[in-house]
Amino acid sequence: MPIRSNSEQLGWIPRSIIRTFQRFFKQIGFQTDLFAIYEFRVSRYFAIASLQCFFFLILCPWIFQFFMKVIVFKCLEEFSTPVFLNFHQQEQALEQLKNFDAQIFFDTLINYKTEASIPNAEGVGGIPGAYSKVCSALPPLYALGEGKGEGEAPLTLTLTLATATQRQRVMGLRGSLSPDWIYQTANFYSKQSFYIITNWILDLTTLLFFLLLLFLSKPQIIIFKTFLIESLFSLSETTKCFFLIFFLDLLVGFHSSKSWEVFLQFIFEHFGFQINQNFIFFFISTFPVFLDTIFKYWIFRYLNKISPSTVATYQAMIE
Repeated sequence: MPIRSNSEQLGWIPRSIIRTFQRFFKQIGFQTDLFAIYEFRVSRYFAIASLQCFFFLILCPWIFQFFMKVIVFKCLEEFSTPVFLNFHQQEQALEQLKNFDAQIFFDTLINYKTEASIPNAEGVGGIPGAYSKVCSALPPLYALGEGKGEGEAPLTLTLTLATATQRQRVMGLRGSLSPDWIYQTANFYSKQSFYIITNWILDLTTLLFFLLLLFLSKPQIIIFKTFLIESLFSLSETTKCFFLIFFLDLLVGFHSSKSWEVFLQFIFEHFGFQINQNFIFFFISTFPVFLDTIFKYWIFRYLNKISPSTVATYQAMIE
């Protein structure tokens, strides 16, 4: 009597042995040539249909997204998009403006330092105390970054200028450069917000279109799945173990954490989410472990029944 289980029904004789005997008796029959031609035609039809299905599922969404991108761009260009979509963009813009403004001001002061003559300590232009007045009127240059403690005095740059007119000229140059950079920064983040909104629309519509293709192409997908399984099982045991170890190490291996981090940062930037390092570290520490558990259960539960030799070779290769 066959042994019954909750998931499948097994007999006393393995099904692989029964299929082997059936193919053997068909090959020694009277219509061997016709059977070989029939198998060749079926395999060729499976290969052609599988390739057509594969390229159809890859190219059609890409072409659809290309045309949708043109349509969405024309529609959204008529509307004004906000400069910042989240607080992370605003922080980046302010940090860039702060660094650029400090760099320009520092370079300008250095240039004027080389051009200016060094006055004596007694006075400027024969006026006693003029040097100390000019130096005290110079604005402090704050050090970028966090200080060592609260109440710490700012870092000042003592620059010797010949006259107060040169200092006013330096400050004028500083004010004339900043608005251009502010406009460029605002324009950059406005375009970035525009592309983020476009990415949301394009990805959602492309996903719906892809799901519609999967629903309409069920027979072709079944043929493609059968062809893929037959191709995988036709490989040698060493090749199958190589691909198994490669994909497992790529997804849940020791060096996969950096790849997951880069992937999550790309997703956050693509959809305009604020990057949360705590969430990224939590995801990297838990999700690969979950995947590793699923793979090990699949190897133990299903692959051990389908191809025991592959499991044995896999265990020998990882030891």
